[in-house]
Amino acid sequence: MLAPTRRSLLAAGLALPGLGLSREAWAAAEPPGPHTLDELLRPPIVRDAAISPDGRQLAVLRERGEGDGRTTLVMISRMDALEATPAPVSLGEYQVDQVEWASNDRLLIWVTVRKDDRGRPTGVWVSGVLIPMPVRRVISVGVDGRDPVVLFAEQKAVLRRSFDAARIVDLMHDDPRHVLMQTWDAFRGAFSLYQVDVYTGRATVIERGPPTTDFWLTQRGVPMLRMDSNRRGTVVSVFARAPGQTEWKLIRKSRRDELKKLPDFDVVGPTPEPGVFLVAMRAEDEDTRAIRTFDIRTLAFGPVVGERPPFDMEAAVIDENLRLVATSTRADRLDYQFADPALATHYKAINAALGNAANVRLYDVSLDHKRLLLKATGPREPGAFHVYDCDTRRLHLVATTRPWLDPARLARMETLKVRTRDGAEITAYLSTPAGAKPGPLPMVVMPHGGPEIRDYYDYDLMAQALAAQGWLVLQPNFRGSGGYGRAFADQGRRRWGDRMQADVEDAAAQVVALGWADPKRIAICGASYGGYAALQGAVRRPDLYRAVVAIAPVSDLLEMLKDERGDGVDSPSYRYWVRTVGDPRADADRLRAASPRLQAAAFAAPVLLLHGADDQVVPPRQSRLMQDALLAAGKPVERLEIPGAGHTSWSSETWKVVLEKTAAFIGEALA
Repeated sequence: MLAPTRRSLLAAGLALPGLGLSREAWAAAEPPGPHTLDELLRPPIVRDAAISPDGRQLAVLRERGEGDGRTTLVMISRMDALEATPAPVSLGEYQVDQVEWASNDRLLIWVTVRKDDRGRPTGVWVSGVLIPMPVRRVISVGVDGRDPVVLFAEQKAVLRRSFDAARIVDLMHDDPRHVLMQTWDAFRGAFSLYQVDVYTGRATVIERGPPTTDFWLTQRGVPMLRMDSNRRGTVVSVFARAPGQTEWKLIRKSRRDELKKLPDFDVVGPTPEPGVFLVAMRAEDEDTRAIRTFDIRTLAFGPVVGERPPFDMEAAVIDENLRLVATSTRADRLDYQFADPALATHYKAINAALGNAANVRLYDVSLDHKRLLLKATGPREPGAFHVYDCDTRRLHLVATTRPWLDPARLARMETLKVRTRDGAEITAYLSTPAGAKPGPLPMVVMPHGGPEIRDYYDYDLMAQALAAQGWLVLQPNFRGSGGYGRAFADQGRRRWGDRMQADVEDAAAQVVALGWADPKRIAICGASYGGYAALQGAVRRPDLYRAVVAIAPVSDLLEMLKDERGDGVDSPSYRYWVRTVGDPRADADRLRAASPRLQAAAFAAPVLLLHGADDQVVPPRQSRLMQDALLAAGKPVERLEIPGAGHTSWSSETWKVVLEKTAAFIGEALA
């Protein structure tokens, strides 16, 4: 076991609001000095961890140093001797992402490479020209550090033309020598599926997809589901090939949401029964999403294996023998329904040991389900790995991802129940800066994106960064948010610009009424739908907000629907947006009234627009249109288009730009 630091001991023993301490007691107990943006943005030194299939070994992937001096180590521990010093396996100067066991004696390490073994820049060859860029690869290595090999090592053409040759589709634990991987075939302009030898790196093609294929889902190494998408990635065609069949068959088309999931048919994993998978879905007569079986031979849904109304089920944990361990959901924090009731008892004890203050994720599990690898995250815990032994009932802290972050210097978060003006109840999360004294503070209202996703009680980089400036951060789950069932989401349909905005305003008003927020120093900031809500909030309440930051926002609903119509009027994506936002013909007047771009004269607060130049979800043109309208109306506005940035999955460099610009802009307005 790694020696616990003062920080990790604090994280394990810390109580949170709602467990008996008043806000005044919390304020009096904390030292001043929130973390800087650079400290919050510093990459984790512990990247990943995994338990070997037999449950006897633990691998922890960590980095030392920075830049060209970075060194990667895998620390190997015996699970029955975690107090002993781990055995280090050095991998060299790589940026690492992930570790997994190919077998009990072979490790897989995901790396990002910027230079080859001769010190030359890496990249992709196109028409005989090298385009420099980082490339992703998987290294297979023995647990003693010997016999390292890059997967696809014998397919030089694949490595020369693929920037990402690191997508493992199936670890194939029934075959410890091979894994299934997919990578881009530049000659065909499509993905291919390969069986790859983890000892030699040699790859053999077993399946070729058409140009529209995104990925395959397999069962014991056999591809049985294939996901193809349209040009924009907004509509997914699901194909099935049941055991014994030779042809792929289209079984459904689904909208892909902002989280890259299929809300009405999200496959969460295989089962031991041939051709049967677990799917998170909501039947027509059900309010919340449940996890049930789906047989690709009959296309029939089977019994529910996980549900917890009034919340939607999210995912499933499946072991390497394809047995269901648990299904997951969240009220505020992460929770599981376990297939084995004994594990539920252990999980409850683990949460209690960690102060019932974190989201304890079941990260990995041994085949006998006796040893659990857990990752805890929470408002004051950016990430800690623990191992739990069910026989000894011992919980071991084995690694913290960002040990320089002191819980006492991170913002605390509490859950608020907000009564809206029409008598409904919503949930909001309020983050308070470390060291804050009682009394009204400046506040940033931060509506989430989607809009049919939601915020949780957890570590949130944006909330921490804004709270570190000395501001309260309010995250309301307004009606129309996801996770709370169909009826809650439906209450936001065609209510963009009114009810959904009113819920945000009511949450802010409650914090002000409690005397916690200064009504004269409130800003609003959001991304995607949250960016739209920030702009529309300034339209509705120019008296309330002193600054507006809209990141990748929609500014004109009619223009948005015109873009979505590019998928086809009959596409699941377009039908969803018409149902959610409104019909561009029947509801044109209401959509104009709810479009911030067309209400630019109403703005009083200065506006900052940030948008990724490569955003494929909300076109950067939406921010350009908003800027043009504000300038024409004589309103203060700044706009920055960030090169190379998409809608999500930002690099640390993009995050740094966004957070620094946002903090400086709001800080000037609230000073």
